[in-house]
Amino acid sequence: MDRAIQSRGAKLAEVIDYWKLSLEGVWLHSVSLGSELSELEIDAYLHGVFGLSGYQHDIIAQAVNELIDMLPDPPRASFSTEPDLDEVEPLAPDDDFGA
Repeated sequence: MDRAIQSRGAKLAEVIDYWKLSLEGVWLHSVSLGSELSELEIDAYLHGVFGLSGYQHDIIAQAVNELIDMLPDPPRASFSTEPDLDEVEPLAPDDDFGA
């Protein structure tokens, strides 16, 4: 198998591991985008023992990127001048926002 294909698969595996995405989730989402690969074939590709065309790789990469986009933003540290959400009074249901 071509070294470039193995490298592409390894880099994709690193992204999946970094974001802690499940292989099953990646596979299911890639199928929803038109992939006809099995979960086993994707796993083999990520481990460098199965080659994929650039097109097939791109479907999996698209699935991974969309799954990453669905993840919630990580918590961020608030500044001392920012109110805590617990301290902010919620709007009443009949607030009209000045309309």
